Amino acid sequence: MPIRAVWRPQWHTWALVGLAALVSIDVASPRLLHGHWLLVTPCLLIVGLLAVRRLWELPPAITMCGAVVLTIFSGSWSKIGLGGLPLDRLLMMLVLLAVFLRAPGIARIPRLQLRNIHLLLCLTLIYGFASAAASGTLSDETSILSLVDQFGVVPYLMFLVAPAVFAGERERNLLLVALVGLGIYLGFTAIFESFGPHSLVFPSYIVHVDAVLPEARAGGPFQSSIAEGFATFACATAAVIAFVQWRGQRRRYFAATSAVVCAIGCFLTLERGVWVAAIVATVVGALATRQGRRWLIPGISAGAVVIVGALLLSTTLANKVSTRVNDTPSVWVRQDQTSAGLRMAAARPLFGFGWNRFTRDNLEYFRQASGHPMGGYSQGGSEGGRAAAPLHDTYLASVVELGLVGASLWLAAMFWGIGGAIFSRGPAGLRPWKLGLIAIAVFFFVVALFNPYQAPFPMLTLWVWAGIALGITPGATRQQRAKTAAQPGGEVTWVPA
Repeated sequence: MPIRAVWRPQWHTWALVGLAALVSIDVASPRLLHGHWLLVTPCLLIVGLLAVRRLWELPPAITMCGAVVLTIFSGSWSKIGLGGLPLDRLLMMLVLLAVFLRAPGIARIPRLQLRNIHLLLCLTLIYGFASAAASGTLSDETSILSLVDQFGVVPYLMFLVAPAVFAGERERNLLLVALVGLGIYLGFTAIFESFGPHSLVFPSYIVHVDAVLPEARAGGPFQSSIAEGFATFACATAAVIAFVQWRGQRRRYFAATSAVVCAIGCFLTLERGVWVAAIVATVVGALATRQGRRWLIPGISAGAVVIVGALLLSTTLANKVSTRVNDTPSVWVRQDQTSAGLRMAAARPLFGFGWNRFTRDNLEYFRQASGHPMGGYSQGGSEGGRAAAPLHDTYLASVVELGLVGASLWLAAMFWGIGGAIFSRGPAGLRPWKLGLIAIAVFFFVVALFNPYQAPFPMLTLWVWAGIALGITPGATRQQRAKTAAQPGGEVTWVPA
């Protein structure tokens, strides 16, 4: 692959960037430039600039792996003591800048390829922002962040750059290492969170959050059992791929340990939707390969033995599982929400109520059921003094808020993007990633039946994985290209696929 021209900023450019950052800090958070922070903040800024300058020289795969891993703390940076500094978003922004401004690290990676699916993703985003603007939620910070992180801006952009960034086997193996290591952390954190010792749980805000929650479920750094379940399952999938691909006993032991503790962590979420999704995704993923079909029955049997043994050995875990399985009030809430959501969808079928409007407009669509108390509704943006409960069905929530038009766009983008990545042609090295994508995509689509919009990590991981599985179209000649986009250095190529 030919080496492309790159841009290495001079020292004065970095100085201007640092000065601009200092001014931004003064405007956004003046307290960080008063008292002892007047000395600490500039020092931290210098250290950060040096780190960014070093990352600018490295392949963007390293930065992207860091962004994916750090997304597990998205929304919780202030609880860690970083003053709300979103390190995950900063790293993702650095990845995009490195790719489009031709950082030295992209000299040997392929050019980006625009496909028809990217046009559909762009149209979906336009519709989402138009819906938020029309419904008056575009000025709301929560709505904007959910559009950026959960609906698709960041995941779709990472889907665009991932095929080029992870085009090489070395870069893909780097992401495997990151996910396997993350699985070790998430799995053991879930175990310590559920059984102790709590002193081993890091960061400590996880334990503090668990102390005020009525259910003792493993939510990890996400503070959400749904996101924890997806993350542990995705990391377990990466660990299985690593176990098959890696050579060396220690590496394979490391991957096997990650897969085991992730499976335990997925179970400890005590979320019925996660359990169902994990079982269905495992079965579908195993049926996709001959070796998987061979090990399906023994694997399910071994898993059942381990779970039953754990329940017999731990009365605490058995009581938690029993309580969760027989938790009928949560089922009533979902029934009431589903009925209200269907009424809202019937009231405005085409364009819906607008992005993030369910929790604000749902009260008048609830009806008192005969067999249980009504729950799941919102009044004045809250429910009984708590945060307003979202609709626990992603598909129905899409219809309620975006209408049939927007929901169809979103689903078409999901199925085309992920399905296209699975069935696209590519080198043999991408086959494990395609098989892994089948498993985590099935998990995502099944758990979406029982729960609201996913947290940033599941969406980001799903689309990055899809981008890797999609790969770069081989042999894209000039006759095959519809056109070449006029980007700096010719960074983007159009591939009609």
